[in-house]
Formats: sequence, structure tokens, C-alpha cells
Amino acid sequence: MTSPYTVRALTPAHADLANAAGVPAQLANAKYVESLARIVYYWGYPAVDTFGRTSSWQLMKEPGATLGLFPGAPKNRMGYLADYLPPSQRKVVTPNNDTIYGVCLFDLASDSVVIQTPTDVPKGHYWTIQIVDLFTNVTHQLGSASGTPGGKLLLVGPGWEGEKPAGFIDVLRSPTNVGGAFGRSFAAHAPEAKARARAVLNQIGIVPLSQDRPGRLAFDCEASARNKVFPPGLTAEMVAADPDLLRGRPVNVRTFWDDLKKALDANPTVGADDAPMAEQARTLFALRETNQAWKTLLDQVALEADAELHDGAKYHQVGVDASGNGWQRQENGGAWGTDWFGRAQAAVIYIFVNDYREAIYWIRGTDAGGALLYGRYDYTMSFPKGALPPVDRDKGGFWSLSMYDQDYYMLPASPNGRHNIGTVNLDADELEFNADGSLTLHLSHRPPTDETAKANWLPAPEGQFALIVRTYVPTQPLLDGSYKLPDVQRA
Repeated sequence: MTSPYTVRALTPAHADLANAAGVPAQLANAKYVESLARIVYYWGYPAVDTFGRTSSWQLMKEPGATLGLFPGAPKNRMGYLADYLPPSQRKVVTPNNDTIYGVCLFDLASDSVVIQTPTDVPKGHYWTIQIVDLFTNVTHQLGSASGTPGGKLLLVGPGWEGEKPAGFIDVLRSPTNVGGAFGRSFAAHAPEAKARARAVLNQIGIVPLSQDRPGRLAFDCEASARNKVFPPGLTAEMVAADPDLLRGRPVNVRTFWDDLKKALDANPTVGADDAPMAEQARTLFALRETNQAWKTLLDQVALEADAELHDGAKYHQVGVDASGNGWQRQENGGAWGTDWFGRAQAAVIYIFVNDYREAIYWIRGTDAGGALLYGRYDYTMSFPKGALPPVDRDKGGFWSLSMYDQDYYMLPASPNGRHNIGTVNLDADELEFNADGSLTLHLSHRPPTDETAKANWLPAPEGQFALIVRTYVPTQPLLDGSYKLPDVQRA
């Protein structure tokens, strides 16, 4: 079978000229392929990550808790937890400790899916259903922030043709067949708050269109959480004894090109911003099959690009200065467009972030002096009176400061039970304000000796750590950067 022209053209027409006269062209072409392959690696990394997660389809026969820890479900269904993601888990980086999750990985080539939104939501309660395509681009953000009504919506693939079915609010389109839909329901720490979060989450769900029926559908996050499913060779006891068994990069660099090809084969149509690169990727797939030299080069580029991506995707390096006080953010979070570099970085450090208009993620790994953060030191963050993060509480908005170790996991066991601090603690009247109305948070491995400081203490690991401030339903001062988060000062 003859290779496509674009593949054949990458080999110089007269590469074997006498006196090595063809060598410069060979080197030039190889450099071009090397450069292209590095960019395609960054571009395709989130797609390989997302598509790899669909392996849960084979494991999960009903919605449940994959490995007893994570929401999982068969294709085109939603699985749930009934509480926060366990802090001891060592598989998913930077989970929030604010909401209870529901997760669906869909394949719209096999069937469209019905998305049900809640009808009975307490005033001011936050919920969302974030829909992403294969590349983690947020294509739809439903929820309390956007005023989504209760009912059913039909999510369809790029090749779907038809009319909105009777009884549906709307038809939503995905630019790729495969993607994810992530439900979140805000949960404060009190038992009654978590029960309220579950009551809302039980109204959120996804089923294939072929399994829909008239009226409201019933879901049960607690039953899902009890259905703990383990792959062959792993048990609950093994995972509990050694959570690090689950550590591992979700993208296998040694099979990257084959995995990306599988992902694109399952998604022959992609969004407009990704379509040109998809064609470049297909050219590289074909080139890799022509001879061992090209295969070796492309495989080597993948190894190098993977190392470069992970070396650069750190909390003290990603994003840009966001407030003048040492905090960084990716200003286009979730709405990546053609920012393949930023999208790949996000896939490494906090994949499936919400659209930035839904939630802004402020990150940092350094103190006010530009030094890395270490738990052996004492740090403070002081909010002036009346200057807490301005979120829209009427639409469920809230904020939190979360603590992670240098690998971006929570402390397995926090001495005061805190993995984050923010709105939930303020609402529970757990924090102590200063006499002037300001609020000082304390970050350290050792507990403060002062009682007021101890009330405002967020425990840190002994070693290096990183921070996220999440602001859900941000108001304009957060969106336009006029609001300044306080710096992190080392005592």
C-alpha cells in the first residue's frame, strides 16, 4: 500500500546523492519531523489520558467505586462516590475536598446520552455538570452558576442528525465521540451538609438514550459508593496497606503513538481547533510505519517530550502571575482553544479543570520571597477585613485553600482533619478573626502554639508542598484580576 503523499514527501527525493550531498536534506527533514512530533506529543497528551480512562468500561458492570476509591461506571453511565475522595488515595492528583463527585465517560458513537439535571436544589447550593471532549476542552458547563433548569438534555456526537426529542430541554453537541461528564455537588463537613449534597447528586445522572424512560430518573450515589470493584490481582486490603500501588502516570510514554492512534481512530472527527493537528498526527502514525529509523526517531521524541512536560508542569512553574502576590493561574483554564501547551500542563497537574468562568484555580509552590514551600517552616496568609475571595454565594459560590504534597496528593491523615480551609470553616464559625477584622491562616507541619493560630491552622506535610485556592462562581474582581489574594509569608 502506498503511503500518503505527505508521508512520502518527508524523505528527500534524492537522499542518496554522491559525496553525501543528500545528507543536509535528510537532516533537515528529520529535524522537521522531530519538531512536529514534539508538538503533537503535547497536543495529544490529554487525549491519550482521557481515552486511557475508558478502560473502566470493561471493569465496571454497574455504577460503582473503582478500586473502592473513585467513581466508575460502564460506558455512557455515571458512577458516584457518597463522600469526598479519600485523602489517602495516591492515583488522582489534586482532587478537591469541597464536593462529592459523579463521573461518566461517554462514547457517543455507540449511543447518545441523556443528562439529567436536578429540580430540587436548596437555595445557594452549588452543583455542576462539566462536559469535556477527548482533549479535556470544556464544551458545556451546566449548573447553579449558569442557572441550568432541572430536566433532561440530550448529548450527541459530531455525526448526529435529528430533532430535539419531546420532553428535553435542549440538545448539546460534543465535538468528539469520547469525552467525560463530571457531576459535582458541594458538601460542607457536617453530616447534614453531606446528606444535602447527596440529595442533589442523586438527581444528577447519565444514561444511554436507549435506556431512557419518561419522567425523572432515579440515581443512588450511596449504592454506587458501596459497589466497590477491583481489577484482577488487587484487593481492598492490598490498596489499604499500600496506597502507593496505585501511583503511576496515566499516559504510558512507551506506547504513546499507538495509544494516540487508537484514540483518534475512535474519534475521526474532532473540534475545529484540534482538527489540523489531528491530521499532522495521522501523518506521523503513517511515517512511523514506513521504516525502523522513523519509528526510532518518533519513539525517542516521545520519551524526551514526556520528560520535558513533567519537568515543567509544576505548581511553581505553570501559569502566569495572577495577582501580584505570588499566585499563578492559567487564565484560559478549561477553554484551551489552541493552547496545547497549557492544556497538556493542566492534564499533568489537575486534569479536567472547570471552565475558568465557573471556577478559577490559583496555584503556587513558593513563598513571598520566591523560595519553595516546605512544611518545616511556618507560613501565614492574611486577608484584610472584608477582603475574602469575592464569590457569588447566591449561585452556590465558595472558596477554599487546599494543601498538597510535592506530588500533589492530600495528606493521608491530617492531625486536625483539615485538607483545605475556606468557606466551609467560615460558615461553621471555626475560624478566629483578628481584632481588626482581618483573617490570618497558618500553614505548617507543626501545630501552632497560639490558640488563635491553631484554630486557623491548615496542616502541611513535613517536606515540600503546593497550594491551590479554588474560587467557585467567581465574580468580576476575580475574573478581571483586580482582586488580590494575600501573599504567603514565611515567619
